[in-house]
Amino acid sequence: MNPVLEPSPQRRQLGRSRSYTCDDVPPRLLNWHAPRANRWERLCVESGELAVEWLDADGVRTEVLANGMTRWVAPGTRWRIDRIEAHARFALEVHADDATAAAAPLPLRAALLDEAHCVTIDTAAELAQLLDELSAGARALVRASFDFSAAMREAIARSTGRLCWHPLAADGGGLTALVARAGQPIDLLEYLGRDHAVIESALAGALRGDAERMQWLRNSLARHLVIEEEMLFPAYLAAAGNPGWVRGLCNEHQHLKRHLDHLDDPASQRRFLLLLDGHDEKEEQIVYPDIVLRLGNGLVGLYRQVMDLGVGEVVAKTA
Repeated sequence: MNPVLEPSPQRRQLGRSRSYTCDDVPPRLLNWHAPRANRWERLCVESGELAVEWLDADGVRTEVLANGMTRWVAPGTRWRIDRIEAHARFALEVHADDATAAAAPLPLRAALLDEAHCVTIDTAAELAQLLDELSAGARALVRASFDFSAAMREAIARSTGRLCWHPLAADGGGLTALVARAGQPIDLLEYLGRDHAVIESALAGALRGDAERMQWLRNSLARHLVIEEEMLFPAYLAAAGNPGWVRGLCNEHQHLKRHLDHLDDPASQRRFLLLLDGHDEKEEQIVYPDIVLRLGNGLVGLYRQVMDLGVGEVVAKTA
């Protein structure tokens, strides 16, 4: 984490800072999350120590922050509190920086697909070797001339939650997917955040005029919406979740799909960007944590269903 990174002088604090201890730290701060668009977060340790994990292209890094230390968290930086001492106290401030408005996907997310190691495979054996050699925190963009969905699902099941995939395209019997390995088991909340990042990265390529990235954007967004609308939200509502939140999010899904068809129009493109950014922030910061709270261990079975969902099934369903 770069300690000199901070927002521009135009920043303004939103509300008052909040102080927390190990007894009342919000669950969202213990899970992977990231400030959105023009939002910056500032950690201020008031006593004791806490260990913070940062997730970037090189994997997970840990930093111990002691009494009197502060850290700015830039938009798009995924982080979580890994450990907090019993007597520690810290404050969290949220600032808006008008110099970093949501006019494009967040840079850290936009580069996700561009920076992934690209590998072409022809057999299931090559896939197995690739996955065995994939280190914790690494990801690979896999292109294959065959459908490796079944092999990928089996590998994910054997990995005890450390492998995941984001299928991007299924054409002519072949398959393209982003695969990743984590040092710790990935839960559904973290995976959905990762999926948001994949969608934004495909969007960045689509806005550059890359036709393949545009296809990946359509496919990955369609799959993500199926995950939420047909798997996650019904289970959440059955567990007495907030129906107003679900209605609002589903309504935004419809607007996203409508604006997606007109990204060549500047006005529609900006609406899509602003809507996507606010939508993902709402889900990651408010709705997903409540889903975790209500569903508990039920998320494990849902996560298996999500890992079983390929992009080919979604494309066939929405065609």
